[in-house]
Amino acid sequence: MTSETLSKPLDVVVLGLNVVDVLVRLPREVQAGEKHQVNELVIQGGAPAGNAACGLARLGWRTGFATRLGDNALSATARADLQRYGVQPDLFVHTPDAQPAAAVVQIDPADGERTVFYSLEGYLPLEPDEVPVQAIQNARLLLTDGYEPDVGLRGLEAAREAGVQSVLDIEAGDPAVMRQMIELGTDCILPLVAAQQLSGESEPDAAMRRLAQSTDGQLVVTDGTHGSWALTPKGVIHQPAFLVEAVDTTGCGDSFHAGYASALLDGLSLELRLEMAALVAAHVATQLGGRTALPTREEMAESELSKTSADLLNHLRNTCHA
Repeated sequence: MTSETLSKPLDVVVLGLNVVDVLVRLPREVQAGEKHQVNELVIQGGAPAGNAACGLARLGWRTGFATRLGDNALSATARADLQRYGVQPDLFVHTPDAQPAAAVVQIDPADGERTVFYSLEGYLPLEPDEVPVQAIQNARLLLTDGYEPDVGLRGLEAAREAGVQSVLDIEAGDPAVMRQMIELGTDCILPLVAAQQLSGESEPDAAMRRLAQSTDGQLVVTDGTHGSWALTPKGVIHQPAFLVEAVDTTGCGDSFHAGYASALLDGLSLELRLEMAALVAAHVATQLGGRTALPTREEMAESELSKTSADLLNHLRNTCHA
């Protein structure tokens, strides 16, 4: 099915990298050259765009992910996992020999930190002329990462032409291209390291003020457990991270973007968008894998995490069955 034949417009179109992850929580002691039985090993889809698409679908948005899939085991795994989380298949592009990227993620049992080994063998990104322009321009929001930059730029241009909101998840790449994407996006979310590299400034507020000189979009900077910051005309807002007993930090940044985008679609204030993003990310950190603990609205409304504001909880309870 093409974007021209969609039976119903999508709420969100997602562009970017598609990966299948093999995640393993390492034993406390590992001896090189020996076999080790492990109790926690998960095979599931991953990557910034793929995880964000699943996160948005879990939160109730009709979400399409434009990605290329083939006739092989990795593609079958990726396709099944995306659809299991509710992502619509309308924008999948079939190319027999294509396959997702693959990654092996080792989780440190001491603190949940991860080490990633990945391969792009057989991965075929979309071409810019395959970007589903009509679907984007009929949607309410575009979310794109920076790993398929030509595709992301084409999508952002299409969104901007139609006045569609766009959320960026860019963390690495050609600095000139990253700046182009920031110029086009309506809501640009970067990890602190990327903001520092692009701006030449070390502190979040100074980095955002420098980047704001080249965009009229909303700038947000994230830094793991230190929380996130957003630049406003009245100053900088800081949202602390929700502290949880982290099992695995894989996908926390991706789910932050999904939570922010969902709150943007709901018309929430900037403060509540940041809080929603942090809350979704905290849920994800509690289990192995970037998708395992992606929450529904109902699960978030029943959240036992302290410091969740009454305004956000009321919003979630009121929209659970919307």
